[in-house]
Amino acid sequence: MLQRIDTVAEVLARHAATRGNRPALVSARGQLSFAELERDVGAFAAGLHRLGIGPGATIGLLCTNRIEWVVAALGTIVAGARVATFNTWSRRWDLDQLLSASRCSALVAAGGFGDTDLVPLLQELVPEAWTSAGPGWRSSAYPQLRELVLIGDAPGPAGAHRFGALLERHRGHDGRAETTRDDIAMVLYTSGSTAEPKAVPLLQATLLEHGFDVGVRMGVTGDDRIWLAVPLFWSYGGANALMVALSHGCTLVLQEFFEAGEALQLIEGERCTVAYTLPNITAALLAHPAFTRERVRSLHKGMTIGSKADVAAAAMQLGIAAVCNAYGSTEIYGCCCATPHDWPLERKLQCQGPPLPRIHIGIRDRDSGAPVAAGTTGEIVVSGQVIRAYLDQPQASESGFTASGEFLTGDLGELDAEGNLRFHARASEMIKSGGINIAPAEVEQFLRTHAGVLQAAVTGVEDEAKGEVPVAFVIPVAGARLDEAQLKQYCREQIASFKVPVRIVVTDGPLPTTSTGKLARRPLRELAREHWPAPAALGSGGAGK
Repeated sequence: MLQRIDTVAEVLARHAATRGNRPALVSARGQLSFAELERDVGAFAAGLHRLGIGPGATIGLLCTNRIEWVVAALGTIVAGARVATFNTWSRRWDLDQLLSASRCSALVAAGGFGDTDLVPLLQELVPEAWTSAGPGWRSSAYPQLRELVLIGDAPGPAGAHRFGALLERHRGHDGRAETTRDDIAMVLYTSGSTAEPKAVPLLQATLLEHGFDVGVRMGVTGDDRIWLAVPLFWSYGGANALMVALSHGCTLVLQEFFEAGEALQLIEGERCTVAYTLPNITAALLAHPAFTRERVRSLHKGMTIGSKADVAAAAMQLGIAAVCNAYGSTEIYGCCCATPHDWPLERKLQCQGPPLPRIHIGIRDRDSGAPVAAGTTGEIVVSGQVIRAYLDQPQASESGFTASGEFLTGDLGELDAEGNLRFHARASEMIKSGGINIAPAEVEQFLRTHAGVLQAAVTGVEDEAKGEVPVAFVIPVAGARLDEAQLKQYCREQIASFKVPVRIVVTDGPLPTTSTGKLARRPLRELAREHWPAPAALGSGGAGK
């Protein structure tokens, strides 16, 4: 058992020495052994140093679940820099925000994936890489940005570096920098109560220690093979599953993006033993025409979130007998409690388990802030292995954390007499759709960028498939002619698909307000329920379409 974990470089060196020829990463595009992973991570770190990027810098990473994502992320950390992970569902408006907020010196990006071609978007945002005759440019829109590294075979500009070529040139070079356990390693972006995405800084040693603790709770060993289709840019993927695999020295089997048929082939063909799933992923696997229990019989451990029915489906129908029922958020490194893998299923269905070893969970009265007795519902407050503040966002930090460093989750739950958490509901206005957080304020701000929109209000309504979905109300400027189809298309072209409202109701208003003139969220939610599900003539439209 690992007693102390300080740096990614140390863990990689240890695995390369003891498990060198065993597969560390597997994907449809190929695989890397632990020795090859250490080699390529070191080469990428050396390449960054050659570009003048090292400790204190930030690297933006825009890529699907590919081996290159892991090499770039770990190589950035080993080089002493921070990796800012960007959502691959981002469109122009989203990516512009992320590039501005991260202040990254370099952007490592896939040229495309599936039917998505990212090159035109990158050219629009960073034209200097295309107008320059070679390296040495600097972005006018994002002053810190001066390097573009492209993953894949898509044609690129003279001002960009090729990921593969960068590795080849620097293999055999030692790119490790002096780093400490308390250095910021990853910056993940999560939706919050404000329009600006919250920047969550995760520390190097805490990522590894947390991953080790989660793996112990799940019963993971070095012989396991973890199937991961959940995106690495989420904390559930990059701060949880990746760090579980890295700290325990087991194999991570990457699916570039989830598709149920391909997932079944991958699980069966690679004999995966551990699954990271979500309610919509479980449902899609079970509903696929080619699904049989025989095809997924190798799965026996895993993690999920959701209702009792969702956990039961993963355990009984998908066959993951030792599945863990978990609760967490990005600020808590993706997970703060989970049911032990060897608990009986009936017990797992009743709660999300005890806190992880380095975490404390309390329940506070939402009005007074005072602790409440066991069995009493209140706000879930987490301390210990949590971030202390958002990065360069003092206002968000002040409202999200106490002076003593406790994280105010905005969620309601209770602790039973044995200290196990029972999550009840979200108390905040956040929309959680298919496991993804959507901030109403962020979507409202985007809708107001449309020239014909005067006011916008967004709320969540219950949905059988996704838990919640966003519904928007807009008031047009005087004389503007707006319709739902037009506004949805505007959204689809500029923001990530999961943020696109399933309904956009154009109204003359007024929108419901409180006595102080603020938007009244509860009446707005009731109003939204009248518009969802959509009338048959309109269809479901919206998110993910």
